[in-house]
Amino acid sequence: MNFIEQAQLGKNKWWQTLLTLFFTMIGWQVIGVLPLVSVAMMYSYDESAFDKAANNNFMGLGIPTNLYFFLMIFMFAVGLISLLLSVQKVHKRRILSVLTSRSSFDWKRFFYAVLIWTFFSLLLMVIDYYMHPQDFVWNFKGESFLILVLLSIVFLPLQTTFEEVLFRGYLLQTIAKESTKKSFVFRWTFYIALGFGLYFLDFHNLIKYGIFIILGFFFELIDEKGLLDKIYATSFYRILSNTFRNYLIPLAVTSVAFGLLHGFNPEVEKLGKILLLYYIATGFFFGIITLIDEGLELALGLHAANNAVAAIFITTNWTVFQTDALFIDTSEPNLEIMMYVPLFVIYPIVFFILYKKYGWNDIKNKLFGKYKIIEENLIQEV
Repeated sequence: MNFIEQAQLGKNKWWQTLLTLFFTMIGWQVIGVLPLVSVAMMYSYDESAFDKAANNNFMGLGIPTNLYFFLMIFMFAVGLISLLLSVQKVHKRRILSVLTSRSSFDWKRFFYAVLIWTFFSLLLMVIDYYMHPQDFVWNFKGESFLILVLLSIVFLPLQTTFEEVLFRGYLLQTIAKESTKKSFVFRWTFYIALGFGLYFLDFHNLIKYGIFIILGFFFELIDEKGLLDKIYATSFYRILSNTFRNYLIPLAVTSVAFGLLHGFNPEVEKLGKILLLYYIATGFFFGIITLIDEGLELALGLHAANNAVAAIFITTNWTVFQTDALFIDTSEPNLEIMMYVPLFVIYPIVFFILYKKYGWNDIKNKLFGKYKIIEENLIQEV
């Protein structure tokens, strides 16, 4: 069974998917935020200062950099725990099934990806430093830096793991499984349109997630009662539905969703909405590697290395994570360095290295193949 097909190893009623997303959002955006909110209240001199800081993720309150960094990671850690427990308890699946199709997690693959991405990230930093030395300020702070290194190596991967498991693991597999249902095209057109609509509304993220889940719940009730069957029965819809039953669709949906999630980052506000294309393309890159390699190990390693290297070596005043890194980059953000060089130089090189290293084959089928249903009596719930 391919990695993308492993949702079949558990229970997959629509309410179980919504319940998993609900528990994940509660863990990530409610329980996980409580420590940060508590600390922010301690550092706010009055209610107005707290409310103002809340609009900027509580930055600017004077919270020690490493403490703030840890509290931000903690949100994702709780979200990850909530997601994995939901996969196990709600869907009755082994946690390993959203990580890899192998009998065990391949740590060699993970660390090889970390090594490759660390090399290219540092290479770009060195080139940028020698081309524009005036833009970099030495910022070494002894003890604080050592704590930062520890946080970046031990805890920051929890943030990247949450994103990878959510998008390239759970959602990729779930959407692929849904693609076999007659309601798939209509259902996901509704969800994508709803997601785009909520993205541009000026509401708190938690309210947006709540609206999404509630409207999704009512949509599923309507669909379950057969009120949309006349649409599904049309010849045009049947042709459209059959066309969309391949691996490329869940890859595209999760990649766009991944990009939109990063639309709240301050980098997007600084450089403009065009940067969303970079995040979406990065989602495609990680997703393609996941599908071809039949597991998350490489994507997890690449993503973890990318964020850890950025946190440890260079910080700015306009990125989502501001740390006590070795250098402060005082230059204005450059779209060519942030977007075009990774997309058109680094990503193709890394892909080629991994392709040669692991001897990937049958790439066309792994990206464009049809989803295969395994006979129900052959599936063992774990």
